[in-house]
Amino acid sequence: MAYRKILVPLTGGDRDAHVLNAAFDVAKAFGSHVSGVYVRPDPSEVLPYLGEGISAGVIQEIMDASRDAANRAAAIARGTLDKIAKAAGASSQQPPASGLGASFHVREGLSEEVIAEEARLSDLVVFDMPAETKDVTMRAAMESALLNGRKPLLLVPHRTVKVVGAKVAVGWDGGAAAAHAIGGAIPLLARAEAVEILNVTSGPIDTVQMDRLRDYLRLHGLSAVEHGINPGSQGTASTLVDAAQRAGAGLLVIGGYGHSRLRELVLGGVTRHVFANVTMPIFMAH
Repeated sequence: MAYRKILVPLTGGDRDAHVLNAAFDVAKAFGSHVSGVYVRPDPSEVLPYLGEGISAGVIQEIMDASRDAANRAAAIARGTLDKIAKAAGASSQQPPASGLGASFHVREGLSEEVIAEEARLSDLVVFDMPAETKDVTMRAAMESALLNGRKPLLLVPHRTVKVVGAKVAVGWDGGAAAAHAIGGAIPLLARAEAVEILNVTSGPIDTVQMDRLRDYLRLHGLSAVEHGINPGSQGTASTLVDAAQRAGAGLLVIGGYGHSRLRELVLGGVTRHVFANVTMPIFMAH
């Protein structure tokens, strides 16, 4: 089991390099194909916000400037991908062949819709950490990839990190989201230095659910240390983050909780807290 296709949404900005470096580090371990995607905004989408009385000439100037800016950003994104792919020894063969490879694609539309669509035919999507990204559009694309793309996300901080081979902490509550995340993380768990299961609950520890997870991991040839933790007054999210950090984990695997309603996305409290406070890479699925 491996990640055959890793999707990396690109912006043409400074954040692209560290996200691509993390993606290629994972790709080299699994012989994956890294697909970089730049989403060019459709200039016509801004027209309803310009108001009345704007001349056709001004509208055309705005649309032309938007296209020019997008073309420049796409060229920068491609240059960054090509440079990092070359350094990693990735093939650019088209159509993609097996083994370590890379490709660059430009699509037009709403970023959150395009990235969710691309995610559905990918095995893993790599973004930067939400607390560190300054791009609101990319934050929306990340949330859409999580909830609508339905594929695992790897969120990486703006610094060099070790993902493959790191010690992994797994947040486990017996729920569907956590189970989906664990299933998607099996390739990383199989290469982890060690795996620790963290079950944070204010009630009795659900030993049945812990046993079910332990048995599932054993079928994959994996062993893990289990911890039942009472959060007390600290709260579930803070306790989970603190426990992962105390364990010396280099990667946190959790389920992503949330829902989308009339295009207004609301993520659960635990997810929001983790996004805001965790500095280690996060592997997440919904």
